[in-house]
Amino acid sequence: MPFEVRYASNFYRIEVDLTANLLQATWLRASDKAEIVSGGTALYQVLRDTGIEYAVANAQTLTTLSSEAKEWMSTSFYQLLSTTKLAKLARILPENVFSKIALESVVTRADALGVTKFQVKNFTDYQKALAWLNEK
Repeated sequence: MPFEVRYASNFYRIEVDLTANLLQATWLRASDKAEIVSGGTALYQVLRDTGIEYAVANAQTLTTLSSEAKEWMSTSFYQLLSTTKLAKLARILPENVFSKIALESVVTRADALGVTKFQVKNFTDYQKALAWLNEK
């Protein structure tokens, strides 16, 4: 797949394949709230500007999340993403159970608040995440 980098920093990278209607975002290391807001906002902007409907977010390096970062993600971030054409988001979570639970709680809270307007599913394997996204 011919992915094109749309955003890159020392902590986050966003690539898109317009032909496949697919975006992949990768956290490159653990990040603080400011970086999570910056990366999340960039993800929203790329989704908004491209109209891509399917995304895989690799969060395996997000091993710690502050309560402030989780709050922003479960409220503002998922609300922003819901204003785009995003239909399915596959998240690749860390293998560490505590990190996984922290990231799962973000989606659970966003769902409870009614801000998520797209499907979200968690994975530990990239290929399984892509297979789910391809079930269109």
